[in-house]
Amino acid sequence: MNGTTYSNFDNQEHVLKLGETFEKHPKSGYHTVRYDFKPASIDTSCEGELEVGKGEQVTITLPNLEGSSAPVTVFKGSKRPYMKECILIVNHDTGEYRLEKLNSNIAVKKTRAEGSSKIQARMEQQTSRLKEQPKSSSSSERRRRRQQQQ
Repeated sequence: MNGTTYSNFDNQEHVLKLGETFEKHPKSGYHTVRYDFKPASIDTSCEGELEVGKGEQVTITLPNLEGSSAPVTVFKGSKRPYMKECILIVNHDTGEYRLEKLNSNIAVKKTRAEGSSKIQARMEQQTSRLKEQPKSSSSSERRRRRQQQQ
């Protein structure tokens, strides 16, 4: 494809070919990936890694731009099969319209690095402040001091 984005179909009839995913033993598959958030720090010029583990659990690791706070962004989620979903592939250079079956939907969410949450950082900050402060006296000691001052 030449990089041009085509959003509208023309008003003509086209031959629709059924792709190889409609064969009994297809050699390839098509999957969709849905993510909750894509950080601007992801380096789109580099390759990432997709790993499918036990129980259809999926991990996607993508490299970040140089100078980012973390070297990679990690997404975790699961893979579920599609039963009756297809994708229409339109090649505007050749004029071909091809229908392919979708195999699975992969839904992932961005994970946080351990210890990176704002709440955890605030809790650690408060804990360190409390350690730095002199120990406060009990309420009975404070009452006794007040009485002595009067």
